[in-house]
Amino acid sequence: MSDNDNTQDEKQEEQDKVLAFEQPKQTTADKSKNKGESAKPKQKQKQKITLGWALGMVILILIAISFVAAPAIEAFVGKRSATSLVFGKYGKENISYVYGNHFANQVQNYADQYKGSSADQTQLLYQIWKGAYDSTVIYTAINQLAKKAGIIASDEAVRRAIINSGAYNKDGKFDIDTYQKASADSKSRLETQIRDSFPYQIVVDDIGSVLSSKGEAAHVASLAENGRSFKYVVIGPEHYPDEAAVRYALENERLFTTLDISIISVTDEDLAISLSKDILLGTTTFEEAAQQHSLDSFAESGGKVGKLFYYSIEPNFTNVDDAALLLGAKSGDLLGPFESQGAWTIWRVNSQATQADYTDEATLYGIKAYIAANEGTMIEPWLDQYAQELKREATASSLEEVALERDLDIVEVSSTPYNAAKSSYMADLSYTDPQGLLNQAASSPDTAKTLYTSAEGTLLEPIKVGTYLILVETGLDERDEGMGSYITMFYDYLSGSHNQQDFSQALYTSEAHKNDFLSTFFTVVLGQ
Repeated sequence: MSDNDNTQDEKQEEQDKVLAFEQPKQTTADKSKNKGESAKPKQKQKQKITLGWALGMVILILIAISFVAAPAIEAFVGKRSATSLVFGKYGKENISYVYGNHFANQVQNYADQYKGSSADQTQLLYQIWKGAYDSTVIYTAINQLAKKAGIIASDEAVRRAIINSGAYNKDGKFDIDTYQKASADSKSRLETQIRDSFPYQIVVDDIGSVLSSKGEAAHVASLAENGRSFKYVVIGPEHYPDEAAVRYALENERLFTTLDISIISVTDEDLAISLSKDILLGTTTFEEAAQQHSLDSFAESGGKVGKLFYYSIEPNFTNVDDAALLLGAKSGDLLGPFESQGAWTIWRVNSQATQADYTDEATLYGIKAYIAANEGTMIEPWLDQYAQELKREATASSLEEVALERDLDIVEVSSTPYNAAKSSYMADLSYTDPQGLLNQAASSPDTAKTLYTSAEGTLLEPIKVGTYLILVETGLDERDEGMGSYITMFYDYLSGSHNQQDFSQALYTSEAHKNDFLSTFFTVVLGQ
């Protein structure tokens, strides 16, 4: 590794920090706006408690305990009519949440799966209801098809299913006394649930049990067992000459000024103003306000972001003049609120601005990364020339010798089949390429074809991948008979699973499906 390469981990950590900073943590509602949902009015601090809000809070509370949802939800909303909580429609049938129906049961099942999770509770709530909704859409669509085909559950099949359900077991066996003591309502619900699910299960089983031809299985197996290995070196911005990077930085000193900062970001301007006043008055600390109210990824650390270049801070301001105020602030100064990208931000300068240290390797790496991202016409010709120089040297000797001479790492990619369509039946470069750059390059059909049709041991022309170039040498064509045997043996199972997935996807994206989940979830479940 070169000195510049040694800074890659530090730079990656810095890049992760910047990315998280530039993308404040969004609520689910914010994400829906980005997808075209109509803009919601600003939230008030004191929100009216609606029935939907109460329902949502019940689910959140029940996630934290052992979760017995049905009685609790019924206590809140009662046995409401089917039109009260409608999330969508399939054909002429509403996708409704009603106590005891399939949707309600799925909400319980998903909540039980997420029980004990430490994830954000609002996001958890969304995942529970969205998962329940999606499965109910498929369930409804398949039952409609089954009804049209005349598929029904016989009384005898339902009786056997009730016995085998385990609902009335004692000591591991069906117990007639337990069954007789059960309430008529609970017995009726179980029978209805089983009777309704039979047609669905029959259709799903039929789709999953469709056999594929032996010729098809043999063809896929032959593709999966034949692979090729590769090796490559990465040529990136870090190889750009230090002196050229410093020269650019001196001409643009402000961009590379370093600040140690903390941030609080909220979506409500009034809340931002109130928090700023409280911090200045000393009624709360910056750290407490960040942990309790901030929506970005730095909330847990009390808003602490750490040291950043000014160029990574400026894009987070709607008005760049506001960002410039940070440059003149003293250590400990509180600034804002300022309007940011979809938020209002309060800033604290932990350590006032300092000039970049051009002898520091991490600083040089950051400067080069900025040049690569923003001044491509400056750095790309140099990288192209450098890559061609390496190729000439490797052609005269070997890629390994050049890598050793230039202190470059060689990335080894084990034998991988040519998986142009990204079939899940077999591996592709996303599994075997440890750095991922060759996999990205192969997303181009022309590049993938070149990788697999060039002769073994060919040193290819440098391939551009983002701000990097990779110099690839094709390896040996190898055969993995074990993979072929695996595909042949399990092809019917794999094919059946894919058939079910494709069938479900086709139903979900059908024109018969009217999806109102997001609007109902926000207005009814979250009460916004």
